[in-house]
Amino acid sequence: MLRFIKNYYLVFISALILSLSRLPLYLGWAVFSAFFPLLWWINGRKRKAGETIIAALIFCLVQIVLVFYWIGSVTWPGLIGIWLLFSLYYWVVFLALNRIWHHAPKLRYIGFISLFISFEFLQNFGEMRFPWWNIGYSLADFELLLQALDIGGLSLLAFLILTINYLIWLISQSPTRKVRITFISIGFVILFIWQGYGAHRLIKLPMIQKGDKIAVMQPSIPQVEKWDEVQYRRIIAVYDSLSADAAKKGMDLLIYPEAAIPDYIMLNPSARADVQSISMRHGLDIFCGFPHAESAPDGHHEPYYYYNAASLISANGEIAPLFFKNILVPVGERMLWLDYFPFLWKLQFGQANWEFGETIPRYTLNGNGFAPSICYELAFPNFMMKSNLKDQSGGFSKADYHVNLTNDAWFGTSYGPWLHGVMTKYRAIESRVQIYRSANTGISMIVDPGGKVLSKSPLFAVENITAPLYICPLIPLYARIPHYPFIFVLISIITIIFSLTRREKSHE
Repeated sequence: MLRFIKNYYLVFISALILSLSRLPLYLGWAVFSAFFPLLWWINGRKRKAGETIIAALIFCLVQIVLVFYWIGSVTWPGLIGIWLLFSLYYWVVFLALNRIWHHAPKLRYIGFISLFISFEFLQNFGEMRFPWWNIGYSLADFELLLQALDIGGLSLLAFLILTINYLIWLISQSPTRKVRITFISIGFVILFIWQGYGAHRLIKLPMIQKGDKIAVMQPSIPQVEKWDEVQYRRIIAVYDSLSADAAKKGMDLLIYPEAAIPDYIMLNPSARADVQSISMRHGLDIFCGFPHAESAPDGHHEPYYYYNAASLISANGEIAPLFFKNILVPVGERMLWLDYFPFLWKLQFGQANWEFGETIPRYTLNGNGFAPSICYELAFPNFMMKSNLKDQSGGFSKADYHVNLTNDAWFGTSYGPWLHGVMTKYRAIESRVQIYRSANTGISMIVDPGGKVLSKSPLFAVENITAPLYICPLIPLYARIPHYPFIFVLISIITIIFSLTRREKSHE
């Protein structure tokens, strides 16, 4: 056991620092040294494949236990699956870095940077996509540093964080005081320029205040009651009360959370009348989430296509074209690879098996347009930029603001709602658009285009929140080059191939 601890304690420490930096403990600054112990471990000697497997399992497990444990409140098998899957991803990174480190030492820095950025970026693709592991989320409390998101998104933050980690490792390896001072100076210059850009951007960011009166509802309906037919009338009464309060305060638009109406309102006239009645009696436009179903063709595994939907219900009762959630939670909302392996339809772990939406409509109120997203879609920068900045033809056409509907009731008082909610700041800065986030039990918030939280509800509060609407006409650089991180994927492949052609170098 002592030998095992001695062999892997540096990996454990690295994962521990990284995990603590992600949580709302005001330890985000620790991310700048989180990879230092891991680099010491890699540098110690060339590791066998079995050692890198164990290291990956440990590195991932620590993060699962401290940061992502809340997924287990919904699905323990899913949590274990995520541990094993991301351990596999980390193993590939560790194995490749170990090879580059000892066979191509001149490429250590570029290999280290490229491998971890590739690990993060590639999580945005495929049906198993789960981009929650980005180290840039550790900087949630550093408003000035976050402004660089409009240049290069989370990959740029990762590049800068990893560079500072590597500089710290170089300082520890430097033989002379002069060399150490040089590396320390480089680190301070990076931070100075980084902070300076953030301060400049916030001062110069063009924002125009509009007169729109928009409120976000947080009804805090317990998950155990949400789909209980006995509770339906009580739920509608809560919505009616909060809508009346919004109308009394002169609101034009009230935003309900994801799947707020626990019925198929487009198929059930009674349920549709309930929400239309609220809208018409209070003179409110309501943007609302609800399930939806459409008849499926013969031969489909279900009689209906099911969707996680939302739409704008006007004060005269009209319902605008529906938005269908484009990105679904793997397994939780749809079993993986149903289109390729039809037998998987027979597996049932409680998932809804929604269909993927394919378009992102724009809604207009008082002359200002807004783009929608539902829950998990908030985690995807490229989707959010497409929603906020592109028209149906793919050209730039910026929404005036964004509306996100969420239900994090599944995760109780865990870190889950905070980790999900904090992404709102990142997406607002990346697109430079104000985001109104309605989360059933919290954390609901309104974030301006500079990433400032204008209003926020605590967990389980029953209330509406509001804030002035600020519109920013800027199209960020990041929106024009969203796929640039593929360069790091290419560099990773090249450095790995090059290292495979080289013999191991003597330990330096």
